Amino acid sequence: MPYSGPAGGSVRGARVVRLARIAPLAASLWRVAPNWLRGAVTWTINSKVLVGVSGALLNDENQVLLLRHRFHNTRIWGLPGGWLSRGETVYDCWRREVKEELALELSVEAVLCHRAFRHTLEFYLLGRIRGGQLRIDPVEILEARFFSPDDLPPMESFSQGVVRQAYRQLKGERTADTGKGSGQSKSVASRDNGNKNTLAEGDDGADGGIGEGDALHA
Repeated sequence: MPYSGPAGGSVRGARVVRLARIAPLAASLWRVAPNWLRGAVTWTINSKVLVGVSGALLNDENQVLLLRHRFHNTRIWGLPGGWLSRGETVYDCWRREVKEELALELSVEAVLCHRAFRHTLEFYLLGRIRGGQLRIDPVEILEARFFSPDDLPPMESFSQGVVRQAYRQLKGERTADTGKGSGQSKSVASRDNGNKNTLAEGDDGADGGIGEGDALHA
């Protein structure tokens, strides 16, 4: 008697055979289906992930803008940001959140790092204030203030790591600029106004650079 594998193996095998028989027809229907239908089906059958976007936002004096959020631990300071809305890019999300909560315009200079949890993906960016006048949304924000890197307030360790990473990157850019004499730093500014649908290779911050004790979660 031929071996049929572990318990339930023959049942799974039969299911695979049945699916294989209808696969050509299913593929043909899928190819001619309108994009909205394919998008709806894909959205329905796949798991959902929340995407958070925040980061180190600097002024002209290279001070970082930190907030005390009404709905978070009010004793510690955090980074400006929020949740991605459907149809937004990561860059769009951060610009919108900063505009809504702080009335500021920004440019995205780099992607510092990212980390993933079971149902959440978080991106941390480096940005520069390019316009507007600081005015907080009192519904969500209790206080907003600029801090020097050597005088940071109480923060979560990971957020502190993001700020440290931002200043390390700035220091590295200055060194590179001095060596090249070009006056141009590595940034995603061109993509910020161009093709914003992807994070370019080398800008995803996969290694994090956060430092020991602040490792990215996978």
